[in-house]
Amino acid sequence: MTNIVSGAVSTVSDLGKDEAWMGGWLREQPSRLGLGELTVTDGASDDERSFVATDDDRCFSVDVQLGEMEASRGFQVLDNWARNRVQHPDKTHVAVLVTEVVSDRYETTLETLAEHLPLVVVELQVWKGENEAIVVPHVALSSDDVDLSDTPAAKAAAAMARTESVEAAASGETDGDEAGESEVVTEAEAAVAEAEAQAEADAETAGDVPENKDDTGVGNPWGLPTDDGANDEDDDVRSSGAGSTGLLSKVG
Repeated sequence: MTNIVSGAVSTVSDLGKDEAWMGGWLREQPSRLGLGELTVTDGASDDERSFVATDDDRCFSVDVQLGEMEASRGFQVLDNWARNRVQHPDKTHVAVLVTEVVSDRYETTLETLAEHLPLVVVELQVWKGENEAIVVPHVALSSDDVDLSDTPAAKAAAAMARTESVEAAASGETDGDEAGESEVVTEAEAAVAEAEAQAEADAETAGDVPENKDDTGVGNPWGLPTDDGANDEDDDVRSSGAGSTGLLSKVG
């Protein structure tokens, strides 16, 4: 039966372990890297922080770095990789940098290197309980031509990505509401702009005086006779209310 205990996020350094200890711990069981079933073999470096592990086809040149990443250590893992290619020419070679966290300072550099060289960066996530600690390796970045799809470290990375995606979606609920409000504002502004354009069009139409326009400003589109000051038969029509003003007053 699995013993379930509470825990907290920690680091290898917080556990009081250094790079030499972590290098030895991984070398003792290289499968702890999360890159599959590996076997430790001879390598070009005698540094206790570095070792070489192989499977049937590949040779992994591993270098462990804890704490703040140093540029010289990034170069060191590539140097070991280059020399191990000569020592083991029958293998496909991969440089592996093991770290607690990818430094923001060198993340872009590592990503660029991974585009041109077979490079894998493995981050070590630590969960600390009351009397034990669990180290979970996951692939932080990898070259496209290095197939790690079925490895525990790649699966751990995928699980972390899903968790981060869910968290981002949850935190984005407010952003979604704000986006909805933005869309409403945009529609309202469009409606106002359309109304203003229609008003301007109406104003321009109103400014065009019809050919038959009387002094009331209403207009006389039917061409009814109007009062021109002469006392003629048209006055009888006007007095009957058949003029434009009288007609409109009856309709209204």
